[in-house]
Amino acid sequence: MTQSFNRPRRDRHSSARVSAKATRRINHPLAAPAQSAPRRSTHGRISRADAGGNARGRSARERPAASREATRDARMSRDGGDADGGAGTSSFNKHDGGGVSVLGCDGKRYTVDESTASYFHEIEALVAVDPDTPEAVEERTILAGNALEEARGHEMALSMDARCSRVVEKLLDACVDDDLATYVRGVTAAPTDFFTLCKSLFGSRVAERALGCVAARVGKDPTAETLETFAPALAAIGESLSSAAVDAAYDPRVSPVARKFLSVVSGRECAPSAKAGSLAGKLKGGTSAAGAFADSGDAPPERHRFEALLREYSDTTLAALESELWGLTEDACGSAFLQAMLTAHRGDAAALNWIIPGFLGCAPAEGTKEGELLADAKESDVKQLCESRSGSHLFEAILRAAPRGLTHEIFRRFFRGKLRGIASHPTANFVLQALFGATREQDHVTAALMELGPDFGSLMRERRAGVVASLLAACARLRTGERDAAKNLARGLTAKTASARVGGRSQLAPSLLWLDQHSGAAGGRCSVLGAAMLQTIMKFPPETTPQFIESIATLPPNEALGAACDPGGSRALEAFLGSTAHKPKLKKELVDALAHDWIKLASSACGSHVLQAAYGCADQRTRETIVRRMSQGEKQIAGTRHGPYLLRRLGVADFKGDPEQWRNRAKVAEDVKADFAKTFGGDEDAEEEEENAGKGKRKAEESDGGGGGGEDDDDDERVAKKAKKEKKEKKEKKAKKAKKAKKEKR
Repeated sequence: MTQSFNRPRRDRHSSARVSAKATRRINHPLAAPAQSAPRRSTHGRISRADAGGNARGRSARERPAASREATRDARMSRDGGDADGGAGTSSFNKHDGGGVSVLGCDGKRYTVDESTASYFHEIEALVAVDPDTPEAVEERTILAGNALEEARGHEMALSMDARCSRVVEKLLDACVDDDLATYVRGVTAAPTDFFTLCKSLFGSRVAERALGCVAARVGKDPTAETLETFAPALAAIGESLSSAAVDAAYDPRVSPVARKFLSVVSGRECAPSAKAGSLAGKLKGGTSAAGAFADSGDAPPERHRFEALLREYSDTTLAALESELWGLTEDACGSAFLQAMLTAHRGDAAALNWIIPGFLGCAPAEGTKEGELLADAKESDVKQLCESRSGSHLFEAILRAAPRGLTHEIFRRFFRGKLRGIASHPTANFVLQALFGATREQDHVTAALMELGPDFGSLMRERRAGVVASLLAACARLRTGERDAAKNLARGLTAKTASARVGGRSQLAPSLLWLDQHSGAAGGRCSVLGAAMLQTIMKFPPETTPQFIESIATLPPNEALGAACDPGGSRALEAFLGSTAHKPKLKKELVDALAHDWIKLASSACGSHVLQAAYGCADQRTRETIVRRMSQGEKQIAGTRHGPYLLRRLGVADFKGDPEQWRNRAKVAEDVKADFAKTFGGDEDAEEEEENAGKGKRKAEESDGGGGGGEDDDDDERVAKKAKKEKKEKKEKKAKKAKKAKKEKR
């Protein structure tokens, strides 16, 4: 790929730098005088609630569908059909004599004759309802083909009209590939047509829908005929957008279409979404499976990738945007466009190694070795980017997309030694969370624990628990630093609470579950971040978190039931009960606490998952008790949405009909499970041995008044040695069992 940023370096602090708040006038051939001149987005910075950095947050395009329809109807009724932006008089969008006349941003008036407009008005009711039978689908396809053939030569006017544009959107969904390609060729007949269409309020919606239809038709493995049908039309769209790159990036109507075009040619969804920067995305490996997200750098494209078109569009567009890059980072629409550009090139290390340095204000020469690509980047610029609302979203996208070597260089130059200050900043801390969610280096986690570990308590008091949660998830994902992370978390929680133990019970788990509640479990719902941290801790090796395991196992009944019926707390309890690493005896303690009200647990949507986990780890007697209590409250449970499934899953009807047969069936299932474990090296006996060997250690932990947060290093070393010994004995037991099974087979 050519180096678009390989130009003389500019001083980003010079007078030529475009301020985020300064007004700007663009002298583009398509810019109509006065009201049609492109303007910077004035709806300002997006809120942090939009974790994906969605720059269309306050524009009309991001409102709910019903709201958009109501706005459209209101404008039509108010202005007599003038619902399109760019002119304020009713003559802008006229329906004189039944025809359509729409003024474009290029100063041209696009018209449709009366008969064609009347035809589209007549079929409006026919396409309002989606077809639900194969015959209706076939009829809709024929209707779409006829209507789009009737629209030839009038695609621009119909797509920009307030009423007809809705019909066109429905027709594009139903038509065949050739008709869709013909429509796209119609709106790209002249070099400036597609940009003019996108500048229209209603035309931009149709353009985005057309690109979405093209993406759906191309799919994962398109035929040569399909590629030949759509490739020329996509090339024309790319040329139209790149010729007005600056306007397209800033404009709140054109920018979403440009991002959709990047999605089509790159084969992956590029529009900033809430999932990309969500809490779950930053806690990969903790509350969710590591690498199970589409935003992973190793994830292949979902659809066919138009490599040549993407390269040509990126080179041309980024070259045109070079002088505006700093202004784009501060603009909501501009930042979202740059994020889409990064997402489009995800997995292409060669391209990202020159795109990302350009976004950070430097242009490394060709042949620059890895580790020196950001040598000319100014730390003050990067800091300003992290602390900006729109800029921080862009930096999060950079960290998600950056190749491994470039991520390490970013950490080394701009984060190492500065983590505490970044973690405390109200905006930059989200960037730090994204870094922990994206890193693949154990060294980064180790360095972060050294800098932030002693301050876990103060970070949680400052309401920066997200930084702690993302760092814990990185420890779980990369399998490093679990013991230090758990120890620092315990100390931080102990420093926050008045007492480490209440009634002989450790308060670590309750402190996390009700992290934001001053009154503890009586305060109401569990903390989302606190429950996520406890869920992550349950994925650590048990020998590294004995104090947390003890705390969750000894929850009193009221706290256990309250957490089990909470969306966040239920996941933490389910993680503990469903893990094979934890001892059956400890699980039994929690199951006994939950046994005070099985019907309440079964009636709760969240509690039903905990009940199933408890049933799975319980002994036969406890399982029978659970099913008996559920049969007594069957009517109440069946009245919930999840109740019938839960009753079938546990065989409640079978138990009521013939309890003895249910017991026999359950016993057979247990025997099959035991045979499977015996054949493939099950560790049930080893778990029992661990349980007996751990009695002394459990008593020692219960007699420790510090609850884990104030443990001495000698105590930690003693616990570690015991755990190591138990692990060794377990391994020897497995080897003996496998040897014995091998002899029996002979």
